[in-house]
Amino acid sequence: MNVIRPEDEGKISLGTLLEYLAENKSLIDGLLLKTGSILFRGFDIPDREEFLKVKEVCAGAANFDYVDGNSPRTKLSSRVYTSTEYPQEYSIPLHSEMSYSSKWPRLLFFYCKTPAAEGGETPIADCRVILKELGSDIVDNFEKYGVKYTRYLNGPGGVGKSWTDTFENADKSAIEKYCQENNITFFWEGNSLFLSQLGLGVATHGVTGEKVWFNQANQFHPSSLPEEVYKGLKMLYSKKVHKFPQYAFYGNGEEIPEKHIKEITEVHYDCALKFPWEQGDVLMLDNMLMSHGRMPFKGERKIYVSMC
Repeated sequence: MNVIRPEDEGKISLGTLLEYLAENKSLIDGLLLKTGSILFRGFDIPDREEFLKVKEVCAGAANFDYVDGNSPRTKLSSRVYTSTEYPQEYSIPLHSEMSYSSKWPRLLFFYCKTPAAEGGETPIADCRVILKELGSDIVDNFEKYGVKYTRYLNGPGGVGKSWTDTFENADKSAIEKYCQENNITFFWEGNSLFLSQLGLGVATHGVTGEKVWFNQANQFHPSSLPEEVYKGLKMLYSKKVHKFPQYAFYGNGEEIPEKHIKEITEVHYDCALKFPWEQGDVLMLDNMLMSHGRMPFKGERKIYVSMC
């Protein structure tokens, strides 16, 4: 990971950073393609408005909405979301953002408004390295078949992220139209919505031409949940697999062995870089080159995200 910080101690003005970024955009772009991540630290970035100015200089005015996103988030503005509202006592496995979808963000920008009192790191891992470290039996199957992702979303007031929150829309016909236009198989079961999508297992980066591990099968697979939660889900839905809140299969519909899911998660953590957040940090990621997750934490933690 590249770290860009002031040479002198103490916070440096936002204007100085923006001027540096504008003058060195080609350098920044090259560094990002080389390492997949850049951390801007030690600059005066007090809130999300200033954070967005950094993003805009780096990536322009483009924005990626989190419609069809699977993580629980709050939309703070048209361009900024909370990073996740998954329970703080659990970790989130490293994954490539929205790799289950037919479209995904190119860049991710994370901003630290309030670091956790303890833990709460956002681990990142190079997807090129992950591909090399995983066993060939795993890689071959993922590259050959891809991944089939399923979700079962309840209506407002139900357990888990609702379909209204997922699609930021309460109009069923509009959601159906979105699914049809984005290669999502769906059906309604009462007021619940089943979704099935096919994603890549291994991808080729559009600029560098490098092969990368690009999926989130381990994050979707219920065996990655806390053991007691997974056992409870299996008891409830052993004969109705489609009702699992999330599930991942090979693209041909076959089960992915749980030992492979475990190995994928372990390799990600073995390769991951973790650093403690500091207030005002901005982390820029190439979504195809770097996977990310979240460690458990204590205390208040406010990390925002914007995508493009």
